[in-house]
Amino acid sequence: MSILPDSLTYMQRVQDAARLGYPWFFTGELSLEKWPALELKLTELYDCNLPKSTRSKRRASGEAVTLLYAVAGPPDQQPRMVRWLLAVSDGKGRVHAREKLLRFDAQDRCSFIGRYELVHDGVGWSWRMNRKRVEALRERIHEIASAPPERRQIRRDAAGEFDVEIESVMDELYHAPGFRLMRRQIGKLVAFAKGEWRRLRPESGPQIRPRTFLPYVTRRSNSVKSSLDAGGDAPEA
Repeated sequence: MSILPDSLTYMQRVQDAARLGYPWFFTGELSLEKWPALELKLTELYDCNLPKSTRSKRRASGEAVTLLYAVAGPPDQQPRMVRWLLAVSDGKGRVHAREKLLRFDAQDRCSFIGRYELVHDGVGWSWRMNRKRVEALRERIHEIASAPPERRQIRRDAAGEFDVEIESVMDELYHAPGFRLMRRQIGKLVAFAKGEWRRLRPESGPQIRPRTFLPYVTRRSNSVKSSLDAGGDAPEA
């Protein structure tokens, strides 16, 4: 499998694993330099790169099978790190005996870069921002909306005046990965921001600029780009 082209693809593959009946996982992070040795070790121990047909046969016979996914951090990260996750099916096998496995549906949720968590909401598996991240964004929005006039960063461009700080927050929200549950959170945060703006800012001042529709996450390929420098950036939130 090696390294996936970007963080959004990584998140989608982990979501797929939970959806397709790999309820267990363990995960970690290490330097890019050390990743090839760990990938080789995990592959040799747990047959991570089996063809789909072989995995299906082994699962049907009661054996546990695995899927290994990894993504590199941004090119300017020092040292550059690799986040990885090994998803594991039910069944007999050394991986269940050797590793301390977590469950995707446990209270200790699968998380990513300290901002996102994978959950099942009764409809399906989806990524969302964790509570700490949502609360931090709400606090930031309120802080910007309630800033006194002398602390407001007002600028002007061809479209008129705008508040630099609230537009920066809106840009972050509309660049977040468009998973189903995350889209719902973003909608609520945008509504909260508009409400705070109406409550705390004058109608005569700069208003929050409208944004285009946040797209859904489309199906992404596992194909690795020719250079790691082309796609290791983590998604914004």
